[in-house]
Amino acid sequence: METLKAARLHRDVVTVSGDDACAHLESQLTQDVASLAVGESVWSFLLDNKASIIALLRITRTADAIYLLDTDPGWGSAVRGAIDGFLFRMDVTFAEDTWDHLAVRGPGAEAAGIGAPIEAPVRWRGIDGLDILGPTVAMPDGVAEITTEVYDSLRVWAGWPVMGRDIVDKTTPAMTGLVDEAVSFTKGCYPGQEFVARVHYRDAAPPRRLVHVTFHPSAGVVEGAELTIDGDTVGVVTSVASCQPVALAFLKRSVEVPADLMCGGGPATASERASAMAVQVDTNPSPAS
Repeated sequence: METLKAARLHRDVVTVSGDDACAHLESQLTQDVASLAVGESVWSFLLDNKASIIALLRITRTADAIYLLDTDPGWGSAVRGAIDGFLFRMDVTFAEDTWDHLAVRGPGAEAAGIGAPIEAPVRWRGIDGLDILGPTVAMPDGVAEITTEVYDSLRVWAGWPVMGRDIVDKTTPAMTGLVDEAVSFTKGCYPGQEFVARVHYRDAAPPRRLVHVTFHPSAGVVEGAELTIDGDTVGVVTSVASCQPVALAFLKRSVEVPADLMCGGGPATASERASAMAVQVDTNPSPAS
């Protein structure tokens, strides 16, 4: 049986509680908060009025009137600041913290729970996982530790974007490829909803979208490197895997994939993230020393 692997990380957590917590979050987030059962988690976007992403976050309902919002490190204050400024005579309170995060990855990861406040199944493309979060969490028995570099390489290979690198200023949900995972089209209004719905129902391509780029290991591809075709810039690299020759990049909608292009001083290929799963990479790296 393949050994489960886990990286020790951190996540910012905003606790939202009170009798009006559900109604307030329902009016602010792209997901259907009201339908969440206690113990259930779901991904969501927090948007501004122009549908630019303030944060990609996960909602976990831990009690009838308590919700935990976890997001990438350094983005908790942005989440609280955005949802804490629209209250009027509502019973809602907020608390902000940074928690331990064990990112367990591999077949059977969902069985690695230890009773932490957040134990959310992860459905990365081609990789099963369980995210375990709490003020302090211990490594589960039988799980081998991997470095943050190996974890990040798996994330890039799976095509999962993070705040501040792949999701930056003026990034909209359609650009990330996570609309199916993080947006409900049957719930009530929220900031940016009209734009998100218009793009979705018109099946309109965003001006740029996140793709995979594969290249030769010696190409020297770094974050911020330009993608070019016949000397014209058509995209930019956002995340590079340190353990395998694959990256995430934003690519102009005018470029159809798969596409041969230049990146980092050498030839590269851009493809949709799902098709990049055929790339031969090490998804079962050795434990950290």
